[in-house]
Amino acid sequence: MQPQQNNLLETDLLKTFATISETGNFTVAAKRVFRTPSAVSMQIRRLEDQLGRALFVRHPRHVTLTADGEAFLVHAKDILRINDEALSRFRVPQLEGRVRFGAPDDFGVRYLPAIPSRFAATHPLVEVEVFLSTSVNLARRFEAAEIDMILTVSAQSDPAPGEVIHSEPLVWVGARDGMAFSRTPVPLALSSHGCPWRAAALAALDKGGRRYRIAYTSEAAAGQLAAVMADLAIAPLPVSLVDEQRRLTDRDGFGAIGSYQLRLQKNPDIGSAAQAFADHVRESFGRHE
Repeated sequence: MQPQQNNLLETDLLKTFATISETGNFTVAAKRVFRTPSAVSMQIRRLEDQLGRALFVRHPRHVTLTADGEAFLVHAKDILRINDEALSRFRVPQLEGRVRFGAPDDFGVRYLPAIPSRFAATHPLVEVEVFLSTSVNLARRFEAAEIDMILTVSAQSDPAPGEVIHSEPLVWVGARDGMAFSRTPVPLALSSHGCPWRAAALAALDKGGRRYRIAYTSEAAAGQLAAVMADLAIAPLPVSLVDEQRRLTDRDGFGAIGSYQLRLQKNPDIGSAAQAFADHVRESFGRHE
């Protein structure tokens, strides 16, 4: 089969092709794209002629992708995705204004500037002002109406205000080949007073009857990790932060700590620009679930 000399792929053909690959049936796909089965067949013939490759193997009651069809499906989905993003970029009303957004330092390092940069792609006229601090300081500024919305950390059992947009377990970590975990009392690197991570960790040790001493305190997880990597202490941290460190378990004498939640709080009178940013923050954390 020789390809046609047409270098432009039509999105209508790609959409029909992707729908058929999903349903495995021309008739079912035709209903989804609001065309007749014969029209769908003609579309696929045009696409196969353009590519010079057979995309489907025809069976009596269904179709399956050929090897070329499977390879082309990846490109087709990418083109359709980019097409949708381009359309949404220019069809969304152009919002203007300023958004004041606060997040804990640890999450700022991990997720910023990815969140604002993705938001800027669809809302280039909105100015985003970011504040990174502790949850306590952010809550104070939020109550004073100095910030439009904030992310705060809470314990899983804590009836804190705001919408839960992310949750993950806390785990004990130590240096990979370290011995700090075996010392008595065990040295701890903890977050500052008022942080749910600290309270949950100490409660877990008290419950297990484990003796401990607080050796290091840091407002940021980076400070706790520094003490861990030097084998000066162990620390309770989100499981997503465990990389080269050793995760301590019941076998090491450290039981479960529990989970924490990340909550999004918004002032009730925020404008449309801030509301759009809040929706974006929620969706962004959804990608990490």
